Amino acid sequence: MNREEFMALESPRKAEVLNELIDEGKSQKEAMAEVGVTIKDLMATQVFFSKTEGRFAANAVGGFSNFHSDTTAEAAK
Repeated sequence: MNREEFMALESPRKAEVLNELIDEGKSQKEAMAEVGVTIKDLMATQVFFSKTEGRFAANAVGGFSNFHSDTTAEAAK
C-alpha cells in the first residue's frame, strides 16, 4: 500500500493497517515507513501510537462539537 492509498483510509482502518504491520514484527517506525507516513501525518488524522500498549489507535471523535445548548449566546434569564 502506498502513501496515497493509506491516507485515503478512515482513521480506524489506518490504525488497523499499522497494527497488522506491528503484528508482523515491525517496529513503530518501520510500520510507518512501510506506508510512507510521518508522525505529523498520523496526528493530523487522529491516529496515535501508544507506547505502553505498543499499538496504534484511532481517536473516534472528529469534527466540530458544540457542548452548549445555547448557540445564540443568549443565556436564559
